[in-house]
Amino acid sequence: MPLVDSFLVRDGLAVAPSAHRERMRESAHELWGAEVDPSAIDEAVAAVYAQAAHTLGGEAGLFFPKLTLEHLGGELRFDVNARPITQSRLETTAHLIAYPGRDERMHPRFKGPDFAWQEGVRQWAVKSGASDALVRARSAGVRSAGKSDGTSHPLAPQIHYSETAYGSVVLWSNGVLVTSIDTDRLPSITERLIVEIARERGHETLAAPLTKQRLLEADAVWLLSSLHGVREASVGLTALPAPRVADTYAPPRGPFAPAARDFQAALWERAEPLRELCA
Repeated sequence: MPLVDSFLVRDGLAVAPSAHRERMRESAHELWGAEVDPSAIDEAVAAVYAQAAHTLGGEAGLFFPKLTLEHLGGELRFDVNARPITQSRLETTAHLIAYPGRDERMHPRFKGPDFAWQEGVRQWAVKSGASDALVRARSAGVRSAGKSDGTSHPLAPQIHYSETAYGSVVLWSNGVLVTSIDTDRLPSITERLIVEIARERGHETLAAPLTKQRLLEADAVWLLSSLHGVREASVGLTALPAPRVADTYAPPRGPFAPAARDFQAALWERAEPLRELCA
């Protein structure tokens, strides 16, 4: 059951690499803390990021390294795959559709253990003409006091979404940045930074269920990831109860949403030399 991390490295710089390291350290303690000495976990995590810093800290160009840490045969083993990429690999827009099945991950708060399932979901989305798939929240359905046409429908359950197979989803509504209220998902470092930037710029932020109605009425939907950063997203949702892709899409940006490119630039203003992880 490997733990995996990855983040864009540009000319030796990365956004919040120490936060990535801390997330893996916390995950490793939670997964293996009962079997492995805590100091051994800390040393192994420090070593894998130090190797990444040594390998890529002084290199020009773009990289999307894959850092892997595994507990095998009573030992912790790690690997760093540099994975150089080209600028054309990076995207500024995305199209999302809703995956009709349930979330089958065993460890949704960890990055790596459920990649096989996640990759299957993403491939389903790609074959359907999308970039990634929205995954239903694992918590109970949100309850509503009424239907959209105003008629009474007390306690009608609504599906809401927590994230995508490989990304975090946020939306803008009347100048408010809304994140998923579901906590049974990967703690997104990119999302955390975007929330910080929004607050610094005077925007209100809110954690709430990302329902179909919220997604379709949003001024903007953003897909966040450690590779692409911020992408403006259009959204196609399943036509419930039939598990098919609907032809309803949210607009890329309405009048009350800031430009994704501005937040993308703000992300990279916080970039740090990767080699400092060796210090």
